[in-house]
Amino acid sequence: MALSIMTSSATRWLVVAGFFALSYASFSVYRFTRAYSSASDERVQRFEETMAEADATASFNATAQRTPPSTPVAPFTLTDQNGQPFDTASLKGRVWVASFFFTSCPAICIRLNQAIASFLTAHPDLDVHFVSITCDPDNDTPEVLTRYAKHFQADPKRWTFLTGDLATIKRIGAEQFQVAVDKGTHSDRAFAVGRRGRIRGRYRLTEADQIERFEKLLATLVTEAAPEAAPSPDRAAAHSGAEPSPTPGPATPEPSGRGRDS
Repeated sequence: MALSIMTSSATRWLVVAGFFALSYASFSVYRFTRAYSSASDERVQRFEETMAEADATASFNATAQRTPPSTPVAPFTLTDQNGQPFDTASLKGRVWVASFFFTSCPAICIRLNQAIASFLTAHPDLDVHFVSITCDPDNDTPEVLTRYAKHFQADPKRWTFLTGDLATIKRIGAEQFQVAVDKGTHSDRAFAVGRRGRIRGRYRLTEADQIERFEKLLATLVTEAAPEAAPSPDRAAAHSGAEPSPTPGPATPEPSGRGRDS
């Protein structure tokens, strides 16, 4: 009888122990599954973020290497390093490059302008004009720009430094080049403008591979024909065989409205 009771008690304890062991095992599996699922979600998220960055980089590279005509650049006027007005309309029909900087910039601007200086030194006969626009006009006066230009041995016939009103410069950045510009804040990209006045490429001149593509694009752009000027009305008429319009003579005065024998 006593043996039977002990056996029954042991069985119950075994059942209880088994139940707790099974419960613990189930709980452990649940925690592992949650942890693995969370880690997997994080890995998936990181993977998606990485792919998004890769897509963005690929999109940028595709844009930077694009050579078909794109955004037109309307003429604008600022003040050059000599204190004279400089109108980009004077560059019509030429290949030119715009960029933003400020003279007290300690890093990116120096690298960007060193790349420009190196390009101009390496290609002395290439007809490309560079326009560097400060985003700190309060400090970058024409006198300061002149000293800065001399530091890079800039030829004023090929490289112009511009200053002006900050609001105007911000508007030029946003409307003409689609970049945000503010005091001491700017893009490190250079914008290549073709002979027809359209942006043909945007390149980071702080990266070696981008500089190489930039140089190849400029070499291509200078070989393109400049747009022909619209013919005058007389030239167009002569070309069509029609008689040119007669030049009007002096206008006949209108009568005063008063009779001679008034």
